[in-house]
Amino acid sequence: MTRGMRENKKLVHGIKRPYLLILLIIIIFSFGSYGMKMISSATNVAPLNSPLALSAGFLNILITAIVALLIICAVIIILSSKLKKVNRELILRNKQIEEKNQNLLGTNHELSIQKDIVTREFHETDKFFKMLIQSADDGISFFDKEWDLKFSNSAFYSVIGLDKDSYASSDPAVLIHPDDIGYMAARLEALKNKGFHESELRLRHKDGYYVTLSTRSVTVKDENGKIIGALTISRDITKMKEVHEELVKANIEAEMSSRLKSSFLANISHEIRTPLNSVVGFSNLLLSNDVTQEMKEEYIEHINHNSEKLLQIIGDIIDLSRLESSQIEITYEESSVNAIVNEVIDEARQIIKRNEKSIILNVKNLFEDNADLVFTDKIWLKRVLSHLMDNAIKFTLDGSIEFSYSKENEDLIFKISDTGIGIKKENLNRIFEEFRQEIDGHHRPFEGLGIGLTLAKEVVERMGGKISVKSEKGIGSEFSFSIPYRPAGSTRGKLKDILKEQILTNINWSARKCLLVDDNKDVLIYLKRILMDTGIIVIMARSGPEALEIISTTPDIDVVLLDMQMPEMNGIEATRLIRKIRKDLPIIAQTAFIFEDDKDIILEAGCDACLIKPIRKEHLLTVMSSFIKSE
Repeated sequence: MTRGMRENKKLVHGIKRPYLLILLIIIIFSFGSYGMKMISSATNVAPLNSPLALSAGFLNILITAIVALLIICAVIIILSSKLKKVNRELILRNKQIEEKNQNLLGTNHELSIQKDIVTREFHETDKFFKMLIQSADDGISFFDKEWDLKFSNSAFYSVIGLDKDSYASSDPAVLIHPDDIGYMAARLEALKNKGFHESELRLRHKDGYYVTLSTRSVTVKDENGKIIGALTISRDITKMKEVHEELVKANIEAEMSSRLKSSFLANISHEIRTPLNSVVGFSNLLLSNDVTQEMKEEYIEHINHNSEKLLQIIGDIIDLSRLESSQIEITYEESSVNAIVNEVIDEARQIIKRNEKSIILNVKNLFEDNADLVFTDKIWLKRVLSHLMDNAIKFTLDGSIEFSYSKENEDLIFKISDTGIGIKKENLNRIFEEFRQEIDGHHRPFEGLGIGLTLAKEVVERMGGKISVKSEKGIGSEFSFSIPYRPAGSTRGKLKDILKEQILTNINWSARKCLLVDDNKDVLIYLKRILMDTGIIVIMARSGPEALEIISTTPDIDVVLLDMQMPEMNGIEATRLIRKIRKDLPIIAQTAFIFEDDKDIILEAGCDACLIKPIRKEHLLTVMSSFIKSE
């Protein structure tokens, strides 16, 4: 039976019961009325005073009372039944209400528990997110649609060294860099049109400097899609920006250095091939049968000049390598300033003559004769003066060059001025840099590697001095430098030079023996030809083992000229083995290595002196004279 049928049955029973009671009352009431009529009829027949009439009246009253009582009882029964039913329903409803109340209490308790859990979780989540926001290194801030700051973390303030109160009392327009003053308007426009804005912003730190921020702002909307403000995240990229700028600068410098080195390689190829072409060309012309003595001397002069030029180029390249590896060393020895200057001037006059330039060279010696000798590195000092003089001649097409030197206070002052093409003012600060020339590339009108002034500046500064330049385009230039004055004497150097010249002109080594050791046949021939005029007996060896065998079998050898770079056995190894055979035999090393460390290694191995290739006749004879006496 379904629930609907059960409900209908209950409803029918509920309707039947009261109607049955009412029907019973109607029946009783009908019988009572009928009885009353019967009695009334009887009384109407009987006399009034008769007992029957009295009994009928009493009976009528009694029946009426009984009927009324029955009606009352029926009503009471009906009402009682209804009350019981209602009471039962009330009791049932109370039970249901109590059960629902119990259920509600349980539900309320569960809701209260859930509420506490949700509240606790919300509090912990809120605390967690606040902790995350506050611990972030990036500045996080929220502005309402009127651009009033509503929320921000500590990083938002600390990035510019402020706290919340000091920031609130500051004017944002004052904090923003003058060049970024349009940031606010640009952000508002971008948020309005696109919903986000990305840009860099410079803000003034409380210590006075500016920090660079990378900012990103996005609009924030409610559940209805209405904009309620904007969220901005700011990151301090000041150091990143500095590193980026340094990298960009380094990249630019690297590219510039690469271009300069490429230009340098192109220049060096040209600078080497040009004199080498003359050397090879004029050497071949010497082999012609129709060469006169005058032509031969001219060709030889060209060969010598271009050979010297090649040596200078190679020397500059080597010096540049030494400069980059910080291996330039200044060696002080007693030197004559006048002698150094005279050598530079003589070479300058030859260059002017060779180039057929109409240049007047004036020399002003403002130096006292009794202060001529000083302690200095004469080789490097001459190199510096030669570089400056070469530049003056190169960039002066015609006019004059003035060379002056003097002693001022405790310094030696050298000045070289010319009436050449001059230098633009914007290029004055970079002419001392490596590979720098005012005009680069294949269209440059002047030769050179662009390292002469770089070497000159480095050497002068290592000597404890300073170099400077004054120039005006189209008028001329003046290079000047000063080095500390270190007096050494007055006339002793001149006597030394005179004695040296006498020694070289009166050499007679006819009773002496010299062993030449070199794997290069041309070097052996060259050295033997130099020594022929001294009368010395020359023995030649092409390797270290061959030299050792000759020394073992020839005990009267007076001196050994030993090459350091040889196959099978190098000069260092050969020197050590020679010392085991003859400890007192003078060994003069010849090498193309020019670094001080190489020279120290050679001398420590047992050599008595060291000659740097290319070897000049005067230098070779001077060194050998220290170990061999003339007859």
